[in-house]
Amino acid sequence: MIIDVHVHLFPNQEVGRSVLEPFRQTYGALYHSLGTPEEYLADMRRAGIDYGVMVSFAPDPQLKNMNFWTVAITRPKRSGPAAYPMLIPFISVSPTMKGKTPVQELEHKLSWGMRGVKIHPIGQGFAPDDRRMWPVYEWLVQHNLPILAHSGINVRPDEKTDLARPRRWLPVLEAFPNLRLVLAHMGGGFWDESVQIARRYPQVLFDTAIAVCHWKTGERTWLDDAAAVDLIHAIGPQRVLFGSDYPWVDPAGDVARIRALALTETVKQGILGGNAARMLGVQVSGG
Repeated sequence: MIIDVHVHLFPNQEVGRSVLEPFRQTYGALYHSLGTPEEYLADMRRAGIDYGVMVSFAPDPQLKNMNFWTVAITRPKRSGPAAYPMLIPFISVSPTMKGKTPVQELEHKLSWGMRGVKIHPIGQGFAPDDRRMWPVYEWLVQHNLPILAHSGINVRPDEKTDLARPRRWLPVLEAFPNLRLVLAHMGGGFWDESVQIARRYPQVLFDTAIAVCHWKTGERTWLDDAAAVDLIHAIGPQRVLFGSDYPWVDPAGDVARIRALALTETVKQGILGGNAARMLGVQVSGG
């Protein structure tokens, strides 16, 4: 089984282009597709991926609409199955969102089948240790649901990078030691901080998006084969999850790279899907 825990999707190509093109023009970040569910479904089949975790977020004015679309396409219909049952919905909240409070939004979308939360400190403009997020973390602990967060550099370092450093989670984890946190990008260039957190908080997981990409994504955010294997072992292989950061990255290439690393077959199977299956409560065929 293969589970991609880091997938950004958009309702249609027009919306995808409106997000991806400005990002490309600002940062030079190329993209593999325009990120529609149909495009990802085709790439899932080509890469042999069984499930993808939707971790889209949006600016506050569009946030609740994005959340609604995310759960709507993954929720069974009254007259039949969900449009995309292979997609697992995570929604996003922010301390500055209007209308519903973050906790009210979580309660509402939980009833629609959401399975976790995604935040992007740089993209949404707040640090994880912002005390306004404490009710969100408390709610997640009470409901035993995970939160996946962008961590580290976002394409290139800038004045907002500090918002997403892994160390910004230390006060959160001290207050909520049972929070089921997934740090995306394995720390995004701040590898030592990730190892520090891994040693202190055994429930924290890490995804491979960008850090173990099949092409070199950046001088500080990408790991060569030897460094990737070393970091995986330092964190603990059972705590590493495959993530592609679709649609910027072709997931088939990243699957192939993980399979080529100098790791045991058991470790590779865990990273590609077994570890995420345990996190998400997904039944592994034959297991």
